[in-house]
Order: sequence, then structure tokens, then C-alpha cells
Amino acid sequence: MADAVHYDFSQLFDADEYLYFMEDTLRAENTPAQVDFIERALALAPRQQVVDLGCGHGRHAIELARRGYRVTGIDLSESFIGAATSAALAAGVDARFFHCDIGAFEVETGFDAAICLFDAFGFFDDAHCLRALQNTRAALLPGGVLLLDLRTREWMLRQPPVTVVDKGNGDLMIDRQHFDVETGRLVDRRTMLRGATRRDVAFSVRLFSFTEIRSLLSAAELEITAAYGGFDGAPLSPDRPRTLIVARRALEPEQGCAA
Repeated sequence: MADAVHYDFSQLFDADEYLYFMEDTLRAENTPAQVDFIERALALAPRQQVVDLGCGHGRHAIELARRGYRVTGIDLSESFIGAATSAALAAGVDARFFHCDIGAFEVETGFDAAICLFDAFGFFDDAHCLRALQNTRAALLPGGVLLLDLRTREWMLRQPPVTVVDKGNGDLMIDRQHFDVETGRLVDRRTMLRGATRRDVAFSVRLFSFTEIRSLLSAAELEITAAYGGFDGAPLSPDRPRTLIVARRALEPEQGCAA
């Protein structure tokens, strides 16, 4: 499994291919309602600075920018950054997008809030996940908040091992998945059939239990202040596909008195 956490994102995530196969799923997502939740959960104030970690093609970043927030998006897929930049220009909003690994980014200006949504977290090993959270803490102003969106582990373990996206014209995306107990990772072998082209990719995503992610956030000095079972604000539940965690940059530890 060690090799499963190293792959070329430019091969794994091509924006055109992803958006083609996922357009029906994305159409069903209510982005404005999700951003309503983000505003409430993070108590955003007008003109605050928000960084979108693993921003993808920018749908949440662009909606936040449309509402007047100063938004920066970061993603490891260059094609997603290109798609997000084009979409922001088409929407007439001021949002900046950068090609960068969330496990390696550094910023000079502090952010009021950070979001990391829709399976953008956990593609690499636990050390990378910790670095990403530490980088996020460093990027946040004191009192800054993070919204972290994860797949609920207990829910994912009950899903069928094979799923198919059928475009209705012979084009298919087939995912064959299994859970690796030793690593806590969901291993996916994906086949995409589009016209006369077939492409196969393999990847894995870390599925954290709530206690595991709480420990990782604590190690990064990020303190959980709320947790939800979805963008509707429902309670955490093993029967909900998403776990949404709000974590705040912890205060600096007080210095002890010298003896």
C-alpha cells in the first residue's frame, strides 16, 4: 500500500474528464446552499479572506467571491486551476487560483478562514495530512477557522464495492473499491471509457474515524468547535455520507513560570 499514496495528479484528475463524468452529480449539488452553510458555520464577516484548499474547478471559491469575500484557491491539479481561473473570469468575480500542494503551501498574508471540501483531504499519507493541517494553521490569523469536509468512514464501509457512472451514450466511469484495514484507506481502481478511449487509474483516500481526525487536528493545534453530518447542519451520524468539522486555530500555549 505504500505506493498507493504516490501518484501523478495531472493523470489522476483531468478537469475536462472529471467534469464530463461528474456533471450530473455536480448539478445535483446545491452550491449556493452549501455556501450559505459555510458562511454560518464559520461566522464569516464581509470582505474576509478565505482560502479554499483543494479548490477543484472552483465552484465554492467562485460563489464565495460572488458574495464579496476575498478568495484564494489552491489545488494540485493544474487542469483544475485552469478551469477555475476560466470560470472566475466568466463569472466576473475576483478570485485567485494557484497550483500548489496543500501539504507544502506557505502564505505571507493571514486568512480569516479556510475550507477543504469534497474529498480534497486524505489523498496522501498521514504525515502529509498533518503537514496540510499545520500549514493551514500557519495560514490562519489568530482565531481563524477551518471547515474540513470528510467522507464518513462508517457510511463508506457500507457502500457497494463497484459503482458506475453511465452517461447513457456508452461512456462509463467504473470504480472498484475496497477498504484496506491496515492503512485505513479506501483503494479505488477506476476505469473511464469515453468514445474509443479507455483510461485506467488507481488511487486511495484515507478514511478517518472521528477520533482519528480529532487527534490529527489536535496535533496541528486546531481545536474542534463544532461538527455536523452534512451541509444541512444535521448532527454527526454513521448514516450520513459527510462529516463536516469546524476547527479553530488554537491559542498559543501559555509560558510556564521559571522555577
